[in-house]
Amino acid sequence: MATMTRPTTPGESPNGEPVGSSARLRVLAEVSRAFATDVSNHERLVETIVRAAADLVGDGCQIFLVSDDGLSLINAGNAHRDAAIESDIRNFLALAPQSLATSQMVSAGVVRSGEPKLIPEIEPDAAVAETDAAVMPLLARVRIYSAAIVPIRARGAVIGAMSMIRTRPGCGYASNDLTLLEDIADRAGLAIENARLYGDLERRVRERTVELEAANRELDAFSRMVSHDLRAPLRHIDGFSRLLVERCADRLGDEGRGYVERLRARAERMAAIIDDLLKLSRVERAQFQRARVDVTKLAREVVKGLRAAGRNRVAEVHVADGLAADADGRLLAILLENVIGNAWKFTEKTAEPRIEVGETLRDGRMFFFVRDNGAGFDGAQAHRMFKEFQRLHTETEFAGTGIGLAIVERIVSRHGGGVWAEGAVGTGATIYFSLSPPC
Repeated sequence: MATMTRPTTPGESPNGEPVGSSARLRVLAEVSRAFATDVSNHERLVETIVRAAADLVGDGCQIFLVSDDGLSLINAGNAHRDAAIESDIRNFLALAPQSLATSQMVSAGVVRSGEPKLIPEIEPDAAVAETDAAVMPLLARVRIYSAAIVPIRARGAVIGAMSMIRTRPGCGYASNDLTLLEDIADRAGLAIENARLYGDLERRVRERTVELEAANRELDAFSRMVSHDLRAPLRHIDGFSRLLVERCADRLGDEGRGYVERLRARAERMAAIIDDLLKLSRVERAQFQRARVDVTKLAREVVKGLRAAGRNRVAEVHVADGLAADADGRLLAILLENVIGNAWKFTEKTAEPRIEVGETLRDGRMFFFVRDNGAGFDGAQAHRMFKEFQRLHTETEFAGTGIGLAIVERIVSRHGGGVWAEGAVGTGATIYFSLSPPC
């Protein structure tokens, strides 16, 4: 902290001027700058406060804070221009916290009443003679000539007290000093409370991070278990079912073969659900990195892949030029595969299928959209579309696991954007999505 001068006579500023409005403002400004140096560490902040207060308006300063349970008054910081005296005070006050309800310390009385205490003149020898035997050696060494104690407040409550002492004769505190100290204590209270809140927030963030890391480890273990322990039995079911048809076809008959084929179909569907659940898990845990992405190029690559997979499909697909976004390119590719793939699937029974990918302005924001003229859906059920396993069409109508749009919703959510659907039965559907938070 920068070196600060101190007043040498009662009622003077650090520069020796009378404590008027301008001098008080300079002192408070310097105190505020000092307090701002340790805004995130409660202990260092208290140390900064006592140092600044002792340098600016006194020879020594102690801060006492109410304990978390509200029962004790704890010495939180000490400063004095004489390092030996500071050490004596620190060692004495560190012995044990004072009971807030019964302590005879002036600081405890100030905290209880919420009123400041000014002692302009103290005769050191008389003070030593009148005090408890345990405190006599300390007062004899420190020799206090004047004291001022003010409550420290934060958010309307008294959280402690700031005790100022002068250990030189002829430098007693006056009423204008008390007003200045109350202003300093108010600033100190706010700074201390903010540092406490900051520290509590950091602690909770650390705890939450540990919890999330543990949850991710459990999720990884679950994913490995799903990949191995669930897929292996399904592969066995499919393999033995195929062997049953190949080797025992003459004994199965048409009905038996039908049962086996249905069994294989169910196993394949279960494997597809497992695959999609793993995709959903990977989307949620994947590292996220934004960059400028050519959405037009990405969408056209998805369409090219769909055409290659469905060689007999004829569909009119239009992807607008110039589409771009600041997004995670890998996640955006997964999103487009699911949304455009849905449009491709739900137009397969349409006579003249059309799919359009573009962007539009809605409520002052740009949204991408994928529109089709396929089977559509009941608009009253739109809220179900982005939930896991919530399908609006039966398996016999259109294949699927009901997870694709849930993956889309998670990807959009990771980007801070929004997604919704519009449509009607028999006239098609439009999926709208953004990849950035609203302004």
